[in-house]
Order: sequence, then C-alpha cells, then structure tokens
Amino acid sequence: MVRIPVEIYYFAGGLRPMLSVVLRLDNPNIFLPIKAIIDTGSPTTMIGMSDMKRMRLSKIKLNQINGKRGEVNIGGGKVQTIKLEGMEISIGNYAKLKLDVQFPIRGEDANQPSLLGVDFLEKIKAKFYFNPSKKESYIEIGDSQ
Repeated sequence: MVRIPVEIYYFAGGLRPMLSVVLRLDNPNIFLPIKAIIDTGSPTTMIGMSDMKRMRLSKIKLNQINGKRGEVNIGGGKVQTIKLEGMEISIGNYAKLKLDVQFPIRGEDANQPSLLGVDFLEKIKAKFYFNPSKKESYIEIGDSQ
C-alpha cells in the first residue's frame, strides 16, 4: 500500500487538502505543474482559471482544441469548459494516470482553483483521508497500482 501525503492550505475561507501534480498532453503541447484541491464534492477534475492563464494558450489555440464543450456549475456560477481526453497526470513518483480533464474557456470566477474530483480518486482506486482538526491528509493506493 502506498500513502501519498497531501498538503493542507488555508484557502477561500477554510482548510483545503491540496495535491501537487503535473499535467501533460501532446496536442496541444501542455506541461503544467499545479496544486489542486482534492474535492470530493466535484464529480470531475477541472483546471482553474489561474492555472489556465499560466498555460498561455491563445484564444486561437483554444478554438483549435478538439474536445467536448459544455457548461459546468461551480460554486454557484457557470463555467464554459472543454474536456481534454486522456490527459496524463503525474503525482511525483507515486502514480501516473490518464484522465479526461475539464478546462475553462470562459467563466464567472477567475479565482476558481484547480480541482481533483471524484473521477480522479476512482481512476487511481484511492482512499482519501482528511482530518482538518489534526491538519493531516493523505491518499492511499492499494498494491495493485
């Protein structure tokens, strides 16, 4: 069994479990290290607007991306997204997986953080532990990984 430590930060009025990951995709060429909130209330993994801006993809490049476009409700607002299929997500030397990831095209909240949703936890077959009073958090992955 592998236990991956998760950092805890004070963000948006409360303690949040955050995991450092690296996102990679060949077309378009993306390499993006991020800190994402592990959000068990979100069914999907989504890149936040501030991380999206760090990628410096032009509007022309965004319009050329193939992927399913749609709308996601986040924190009471709506965000237009495109789903990039098969994005590689690396968690240090612990795990590497491919996952469909939502990228914002337009949205109401430019401060929306990146989120690792339930789809992420399901894909790596992980148990998630978060104890805010002890400021302790980790992900446990079974030996089959």
